[in-house]
Amino acid sequence: MTELGVLLLRHGYHAVARDRAARGGGDTYVSRLLGSRTVVIGEPDGARAFYDESLARRAGAVPPPLAWLLFGRGALHGTDGTVHRDRKRLVLDVLDPDTLGDLVDDVAADLAHRVGSWPGREVDLHDELVTTYGAAVLRWAGLDLSSRGADEVSRRLAEIVDGFGFAWPAYARAWRSRRWAERWARQAVAGVRSERTTPPDASALRRIADSDLDERTAAVELLNVLRPTVAVAWLGVFAAFDLARASAAEGERLRDPGAVHERYAFAQEVRRTSPFVPVLTAIALRDARVSGTRVRAGDRLLLDVVGIDHHPDHWPAPHEFRADRFLDRDALTAAAAFDLVPQGGGHPSGHRCPGESLTARLLSETVRVLADVETDLAGAVVDASRMPTLPRGSSAVRVTRAASGARA
Repeated sequence: MTELGVLLLRHGYHAVARDRAARGGGDTYVSRLLGSRTVVIGEPDGARAFYDESLARRAGAVPPPLAWLLFGRGALHGTDGTVHRDRKRLVLDVLDPDTLGDLVDDVAADLAHRVGSWPGREVDLHDELVTTYGAAVLRWAGLDLSSRGADEVSRRLAEIVDGFGFAWPAYARAWRSRRWAERWARQAVAGVRSERTTPPDASALRRIADSDLDERTAAVELLNVLRPTVAVAWLGVFAAFDLARASAAEGERLRDPGAVHERYAFAQEVRRTSPFVPVLTAIALRDARVSGTRVRAGDRLLLDVVGIDHHPDHWPAPHEFRADRFLDRDALTAAAAFDLVPQGGGHPSGHRCPGESLTARLLSETVRVLADVETDLAGAVVDASRMPTLPRGSSAVRVTRAASGARA
C-alpha cells in the first residue's frame, strides 16, 4: 500500500482522500507517513484533540526540509509550552486586528489603482497580488523600501511559499529565496538595533527588533509576519476564479458598496473551498483515543484540513461554492474553532495561524475590487496535485472589463 507521504507528493490535496479509500478508513483512521504510524484526523471533534497541548506537540513534527524552508529554523511554529506562548504573544501583539486597518486600506487602494490598467490586456494576476500585498505589508511593517526593492522582497517571499510542495525546480528556487530573505531580514533587524534605521515605535519591525530574540530568530519571525501576507495572493487568485464563475446576480450583489457581510462571506467560502495546505501535523505525547481510534505516544497526528473543511455533516453540499452559508454570523462563530480550519484551528493563543483575521480582511477587500473585473478565468482548471496550486491560466488572465468603481 502506497505510503501517505508519496501520495502527498503525487496527488497533493487529494492525497488523504485516496489514502482513506485505499485503507477503508473512516473520518479518523490509522495510516503511515514518513515511516511512522500516523493517525489521520478528519472531523471536528478529532481536531479538538489535535489542538490539545497535553496530547500533541509541534516540536519536530514538521520535517526540517519543509519546516526550515517555509517557517525558518527556530520559528514559533515548531515550539510548545511557555516558549510558544511567549513568542505567540509577541506575534499576536504585532498582528492586533486594531492595527491592521491601514494595511487593509492600502491594499484596497493600490489594487483598485492597478485594476484600471488591466482591461484589454493579459495580466499575471498572481504576480499583481503578490506585489500589491507585499508592498503594503512592507510599508505597514516599517520597512522603507523603493518600489523595485519592495517588489523583489515580495517575489522572494512568494518563491518561498511556492516551493513548499517539493515541486522541482520550485523547491530549489524556494531555498535560494529563503537564504536571501533571511540575510535581508537580519540586516533589517540589525539596522534597528544599531539605530541606523528608526521605524515607527508601533511597527512590526520595531517591535520584533526590540524583543529579546537573537538577531537570527528575530529575522525569522519578521519574515513570518511578512510571508503569510504575501501568501494570501494564492487565495486572492482563487477569489477571482470563483468570482468569474459566480452568477450575474451574485456579482451584482458583491459590487454593492454596502455588501460588506456578503463579501466577507464570499471570502470565507474561498478559504473553505481552497485551503492553502492539505494537512497539518503534530506528534502525540501520550496514549489516548481520538474519535474512537487508538493513539499511542510517539504517533504522528495528521489533521486532514481538506476533509474537515469539506465534511458533509457540517457543510451541506461541501464541494459546491456557496458563499451564503457564511451569512449567518452566529453559525460562522460556532464553526470557526474546529469546523473551519484552512489556517489551523483552536484558540488564537494556541497554534492557530495568528494572521487569520488579516487573511479574511484582505480577501474581502480583494473581492470588493475584483467583483468589478471581468476575466477569462471561468473555464480555468485547478491542478490539485500541485502544492500550492493555482487555477491554470492565472498567469495570463485576459481582462475584458473593469467597471469605473474598480478604478476609484
